[in-house]
Amino acid sequence: MYMFFHFGESEIILFNGWKVVDWTGIGWSMLGIILLVTLYEGIKSYRDHLYVETARYSRLRNRIPRTALLFSKIHFVQTIGHVLQLIIGYFLMLIFMTYNVWLCLAVAIGTALGYWLFSWEKSSGDNIDCCL
Repeated sequence: MYMFFHFGESEIILFNGWKVVDWTGIGWSMLGIILLVTLYEGIKSYRDHLYVETARYSRLRNRIPRTALLFSKIHFVQTIGHVLQLIIGYFLMLIFMTYNVWLCLAVAIGTALGYWLFSWEKSSGDNIDCCL
């Protein structure tokens, strides 16, 4: 196991069963990692969306009691999303810690793609009024 950045084609990624030994394996693994990071960014963006909607709904209803929000469906979805985001985030960290430049590049490309696909709403300013 290398402890420095390298361009190798033979890696064990996360699990002993995810072992690549050639460039085809690296390519397919990169594609899978890009999709995983894109999913991560999608979950993060959806959680932000839920937060904005909850804040907007709470303000319209003159401050919903905390217990009502704590046991609401939206908070349950937020919790599941948080756990998924945490698990995927640690997987991505471990993938990056293989120090394989190709896999690190896949994480970076997936982050860019996911942000581009899911976070464009942040740039529009539509979600700013929640915090006023």
